[in-house]
Amino acid sequence: MLHTDRRPLSLAALALSALLLAGCGGEGGDGGAGEDGTTAPATTGTPAQDTASPDDSASPGEDATGDGTASPSGTASPSGSPGADSTAGAGGEAAVVSSAVAAAEDAVGGDAQAFEIAREDSPASWQVAVASGDREHELYVSEDGEDVISQEEEGGLDSDDREKLARVRVPLEDGLSTALETVNGALDEAQLETEDGTTVWEVEIDEPDGNSVDVFVDVENGSVLKIDR
Repeated sequence: MLHTDRRPLSLAALALSALLLAGCGGEGGDGGAGEDGTTAPATTGTPAQDTASPDDSASPGEDATGDGTASPSGTASPSGSPGADSTAGAGGEAAVVSSAVAAAEDAVGGDAQAFEIAREDSPASWQVAVASGDREHELYVSEDGEDVISQEEEGGLDSDDREKLARVRVPLEDGLSTALETVNGALDEAQLETEDGTTVWEVEIDEPDGNSVDVFVDVENGSVLKIDR
């Protein structure tokens, strides 16, 4: 009798143990069975979304354009902008003295014809002798050759000057240009003279080394008759 009663008791204990194990599994994690006995899908972690903002990049500078692209940086302006026009060199000197002659002739008017010019140091200016009819006028013109500073009539032309002026075919400003193209330097003075029997513009030029040179320009054809150093 004792032998046959132990077997049902062992079966009941096993069944209870199975129920307890099943209950523990339902209370657990991802792979446990649901209330209806079906197995619930395993809970998986939500994929991490890449919500990181773009890397902080250097924002465009103050001169950036609206579309985020940097506008060209300011370029440096040319240095040493040119100043006032230089009168250095033979061409500049010739232009200045020609302007001084023209200013003097315009101031006298009529048939005015310049026949002498000299550089003055105090004040810096040009002294120009101008013939008009049989009268001589003396004028002072600014150093840049633009403005007449003073003007006065000197009296009648002497006979020697009248004779020389009658031979002139090449005006004083052209004779000056020829001389300054021939010898590089600064004009000191120029006047009508006779050289070797020929009427000339005698043009005295101071070279950069301080040497004084006389250039003789034929008043009839504009050629250089000779150069004295």
